[in-house]
Amino acid sequence: MDVKQVSLPLAALLASFIVPALAQKQSEPSDAAQPAGMPTSGGYTPPSLSLDRLITSDKDLQSAMTTFYGTGDSESFRKSIETQAASSNIGAELLLGEQYIPEQCTFQPDQDVPHCGAHGDEAPRVVFRTNPLGLSASYEQAAHWLEHASEQGSGEASEILAQLITRMLSNGHVTTYTSADSTRLHGLARSQGFDVEPLYVTCYQLTDTEANGLSITGSPTVGDKPNSPHADPFAALSTAQLTDLQKFGVHGVLRWQGSSGFGESTLLTRPEGPPVGVAVILDHDPGKEIHLPIPAHHSLIYIQRGDTFQPLPSDVPILNRFLSVMPQRGPDYRQVTIFTQEMNGSMSGGTCAHF
Repeated sequence: MDVKQVSLPLAALLASFIVPALAQKQSEPSDAAQPAGMPTSGGYTPPSLSLDRLITSDKDLQSAMTTFYGTGDSESFRKSIETQAASSNIGAELLLGEQYIPEQCTFQPDQDVPHCGAHGDEAPRVVFRTNPLGLSASYEQAAHWLEHASEQGSGEASEILAQLITRMLSNGHVTTYTSADSTRLHGLARSQGFDVEPLYVTCYQLTDTEANGLSITGSPTVGDKPNSPHADPFAALSTAQLTDLQKFGVHGVLRWQGSSGFGESTLLTRPEGPPVGVAVILDHDPGKEIHLPIPAHHSLIYIQRGDTFQPLPSDVPILNRFLSVMPQRGPDYRQVTIFTQEMNGSMSGGTCAHF
């Protein structure tokens, strides 16, 4: 799938509950007018104590940002945010904590920019290269402010701090935090409604349905499940899953159409647990947008059957976010795109099938 980002989190512009009945949670798009070819939200609302929501609802934060955009004065902006954070403003604490995080090397995630390769010797930059607060990168300051926001109920702060601890331990940074602290904070984040997971979506187009048996063409073919410890995440169908599909009555040729992996943001690069794989099997243009719930820490297959998609298995827990199966048409094409809804409500996706 060709990946494209539909909307960006507001925090990036500055640089869950689980429900049981998965088969009953497919939803129709809202009646609100949408741009042509764009997915609907499915009624999803990002966590109230996430930075994106806090920035849009906090007048003090907005005032500080408006002033900064007008003057470009990083020092005054920083002092304003630090004053608000010292007064236990959760949004300011989150903004400070996330801005202090050192930037990672793209291909060496256990090292900080610019210590990439063998000879990096400069001080690391913060994760937001524009650095509107004019901060020097600091694990300690990042952890300090994230911990305060976590204690006030922000699941985003809890999750990012959990991942920051893992990163510190991985790159040998001296810290009093332990892996047990990271595990505890991951669990706390989920209880606070901030449940992230590494998610891979793979598309297959079912053809030759009159044929006997079931086979796969293209790449990847049959492999380990994505949620096994040593799996190729793009090998979305295991031998056992292929057998389950045949028992479910699926026969013909599965033509692989592409795979994509999605993180939640530039900050969230170390979610807890193995990657979750979702395989989506289409045999025709659905004609309208359909929302498919994202499974919670469990791989599954969605099989198109008439006007709906059947989950296999049908009893896994789900998150309150969706995959959007979106038909798109033009004068010379007819295709289906799948979008993945991220924690902040933005959508990333790519082409899944052509009809």
